[in-house]
Amino acid sequence: MKFANDFFPVGATYAPLPKATEVPVSEWPGDLETMAKLGFTTFRLFICWDRVEQERGNCDFSRIDRSFELAKQYGLKVIANVGGTFTNLQAIYPPRWLVYDLGCTLLKPEPDASEELHFNRFKLCYDDPVYQREARNFIRKAIARYKDHPNLIAWSGWNEPRLAECYCRHTVATYREWLKNKYGTPEAVANAWSSEFPIRFRSWDDIFPQPKASFEDGGYVAFLDWREFLAWNRTDKFHMVRGWIREVDPETPVISHMCGPYNIDIFGQEDILGTSIYTIHAQGKTGDYKPYEFTTRQNLHFMPEGSRAHRADPEGFWCVETEAGPVSWVHNLIPRSYSPRKMNARDVLFVAHGARAILRWLYRSRISDAQAGEFNMVGWDGRVTERAAEFGKLAEFLNRHHELFLHHTDDPSGVMILDVRDCDSLSAAEGYGYRYANEMHNLYNALLHIGVRARFCNARQLAEGILNHAKVLFIPVRPHVDPSMADLLREFVKNGGTLLAESPFAIKDMRGIHYEVTPGGLTDVFGAQVYDLEKLDEPSCGGIPAFDFRAKIECLDGQVEGRFANGDPAIVTHRFGKGKTVLYGSDLFDAYQLETPLHGSANPRTISWTEGETLRSELRKRLFEAGVRPTHELLDIDDDSRKNIQVLFRRLPGGGRLLFVLNMDDKPNRFALRFRGMEQFSVLGDSENGGSATPACGMLDFRFREWGWCILKA
Repeated sequence: MKFANDFFPVGATYAPLPKATEVPVSEWPGDLETMAKLGFTTFRLFICWDRVEQERGNCDFSRIDRSFELAKQYGLKVIANVGGTFTNLQAIYPPRWLVYDLGCTLLKPEPDASEELHFNRFKLCYDDPVYQREARNFIRKAIARYKDHPNLIAWSGWNEPRLAECYCRHTVATYREWLKNKYGTPEAVANAWSSEFPIRFRSWDDIFPQPKASFEDGGYVAFLDWREFLAWNRTDKFHMVRGWIREVDPETPVISHMCGPYNIDIFGQEDILGTSIYTIHAQGKTGDYKPYEFTTRQNLHFMPEGSRAHRADPEGFWCVETEAGPVSWVHNLIPRSYSPRKMNARDVLFVAHGARAILRWLYRSRISDAQAGEFNMVGWDGRVTERAAEFGKLAEFLNRHHELFLHHTDDPSGVMILDVRDCDSLSAAEGYGYRYANEMHNLYNALLHIGVRARFCNARQLAEGILNHAKVLFIPVRPHVDPSMADLLREFVKNGGTLLAESPFAIKDMRGIHYEVTPGGLTDVFGAQVYDLEKLDEPSCGGIPAFDFRAKIECLDGQVEGRFANGDPAIVTHRFGKGKTVLYGSDLFDAYQLETPLHGSANPRTISWTEGETLRSELRKRLFEAGVRPTHELLDIDDDSRKNIQVLFRRLPGGGRLLFVLNMDDKPNRFALRFRGMEQFSVLGDSENGGSATPACGMLDFRFREWGWCILKA
C-alpha cells in the first residue's frame, strides 16, 4: 500500500465541495498557486454523486478533473472524499433519480414517519439494496478514474458518519437478521427482552425495534439491542464502502473521518484513522471557552482509543477538519474567531498527540447558502490573511522536520483511564444521561497537574489485553460492569496492577440487571462490599472533595483509609494477589472542577487550585505506591496559569525523544520546567523565533507570549 512518508500533509479543504456553491473554476488556478506558495502540501476535495451524475448514466467529472490537473501543476497532494457523508453512502445529497426512477427508500427516522417524498432535501436508507448497488457502481467508476493519479494520497471512506436511525422495512429486516445472529430464535429474543414484562413472539415478523427505554417506555434490553445494532450497522456500512474502494484500488489508503475524537473507535478497518476536531460549534451562543476548557474540549485524550495494531501507523491519526477562520451565524452560532497564534498552538497540540496530517476547513468559503463567507482561511476574494500566512509558516516547519513528526509515539506512563462511554445507552435508559460526563476530563487533568499523562482505553482494548502494559487503572463512575470485564480487572490486580474505582461501581451488569452483592463479582478483590447508595450531603469523601454519592461500605478484609463525616468508611484499600485496589465511596473526579464549564455542570461547586490539592495528593500517593513517578515538575508559575501549560514527552524511533511545551493561554506566561535528562534536549523550533527556552539553574526557563509553543529534541 502506498503511504505518504516523505512530507507532512498540511492544508485545507478546497474544491469541489459537497454542498452549496464554491468559488468559480476560473479562480481555482490562482488559489492553488497561492496555497502552494504559502507552504501547504495538501488539499481535500469531494467527489459528489448528485453533482456528477444528475441524470442516470450521464456523468460529468470535469470539475474534479480540473482540480486534479491543478494539483499536479502546483505540486499539491489530494485527499478525495469518494465515500459517504453524514448518513449517506455517497456524499451528502443522493441524486434525485434514485427516488424517481428506481424507487429507493427514504430514511424513516421515526416509526410513523412518511415514506413518501415531500421535500427537496431528502435522505435515503442505506440498507436499501438498490441504493447500495447504485452507490457501489458510482464509487467504483470514480475510483477507476482517479486511482492512478500521481497526486492522490488517500481516499476518504466516510465524512463525519452519523448514526442513521431508520425504521423502514429494509432496516427492520437487517435488524432481525442481526438478532438472529445474536440470539438464534425468536424465543431467545423474547426471553432476553422480558426483564420488564413477559414477552412472547410467534415469529421473526413480530419483532420490531424499541426506540426508547424508561420507567414507562419499555425494558432496557430491547432498547440496548436496538442501539447496539445501529452502531454496528453504521460500522458495517463503512466496511462496505471501503470494500467497494478496495475492489478497484487496493493500493491507496482509505481514511476514516470521524465527527470528533469522542467517537474515534467506531470503525476499525480504516487504513488511516481520521477525524474532525472542532470547538467552535460546541460553544453555541452562550459565549467562549476559557483557555483551560478550550484545551480540554479538543478531546485529544480520547484519540488512543482508536489505535489498531493492523495499521501501518497504529498510533497516528489525521486531523481532516478543524477551524480555519471566523464564523458569524452559521450552525446557530454567534460571531467568533480564533487568532492565528491560537490556531497554530492548537495544531501543534494535535501534532503532539500524534496527528500526521492537519487540514483546516476551509481555504476559500462557499459563496452561497450555509457557511457562505464563513470558515475561510484566506479572504473572501482569495487574498492572503494573517492566519493563512502564519499557518503557512507552521506548515513549512512541520515539513522541514516531517521525518520526526510522522513517526513519534506515546511515551507511556503506565497509567490508564477506562472510558465509561460504552455505558451511554444505559445512562440514557437509566435517566442520568450525561450528568457525569465531565469526570473523565477532570481526572485526566488532575493527573496532568501532578506531571502524569494517562492514556485512555476502552472496553474493546481491555478485552484485547491492553492492561498487560499498565501499572495503574482508574475507573471513574461506572455503575455497569459485565462479568467478563470483572474477570479482566481481577486478573489485572492479581498480576500486580493497581485498580482505583469511584462509586457507584459495578452495581449492575451491561443489561441493567442489579447485582445483589457489589462490586459485582469483585468484593474479594476490593476487600469490601457496597450494600447501599445514598445521597452525599457533605461534599467530602475522606477529606477529598466529592459529589452526589455516599456508598454504604462494609469493610471485609480491606483497610479503611478514609471516612465520611458520619464515620462510615469512605476509602477502602486492599491487597489482592500481587496488586492493590482502592475503592472510593463517592464521585471524586466530578468534584475536581477548577472552573465552571461554559455550558454549566450538574455539579454546582467549583473548587480552587488549593482545594484541589487534596485530590492531587491522593493521586500522588497512590501512583507512588504503584511505582509511577511524574515526568516533570512545573515551577515558578501562579496557580491560575499552571493549569494551562501542556507538557508532552514523545518517543522517536532509535531511542530519541521529543518534548512539546505549550502555553495554552490567552496571556503571556513564564515558568520553569525540571525533568530528567534535561541536558540532552535542544530546541527544534518554537513560536517565539528561538527565544522561548533557556537553561537556568538546573531547569529550563520558558517565556511565552499568549498561545506560544516550543518543541525540543533529544
